[in-house]
Amino acid sequence: MHIFDKVKYLEKKSISRQGKSGKVFVARIKSGNDLLRALNDLVEEHKIKAGVFLSGVGLLRKAGLRNCKSLPKEYPITDENRSYMEITKPLEILALSGNISEVEGKPWVHAHVTLSYIDGEEIRVVGGHLIEGCIIFGFAEVIFLELKDIDMRKTFDEETQQIQLLTPLK
Repeated sequence: MHIFDKVKYLEKKSISRQGKSGKVFVARIKSGNDLLRALNDLVEEHKIKAGVFLSGVGLLRKAGLRNCKSLPKEYPITDENRSYMEITKPLEILALSGNISEVEGKPWVHAHVTLSYIDGEEIRVVGGHLIEGCIIFGFAEVIFLELKDIDMRKTFDEETQQIQLLTPLK
């Protein structure tokens, strides 16, 4: 099946589960830390297996982002389809979104970030998948919500040929 036919199929079908709100965590991550590593450390420290990021603000001295630049004819999406960007200058964290799940029994952070920076006299905005290399300057404030009574494991999905959230239960 061609990938675009699969996309049409996916538009007609979804997988969902319900859970309950758990604890809310508020954290200030200190200067010099890698944002993604610090988020992973926090969820591991608090033993969070399911959650959602509610807010994230702060300042970075450097950022690493990943975005999709092309769609493959067939799954899976690989690095050939991705673009990696590194920006080394002051960047404001405007938004942080994503979820916390479990992969192979360990907490897993999947986050996207929206950042702004100054280019001459203009403010530019960029965003993408949060990857290692986002180094905090000063601080980052993050708020996340633990989810209870919900299976948020990521496992291999036959259709996309990648690890995915909410794959069909076997």
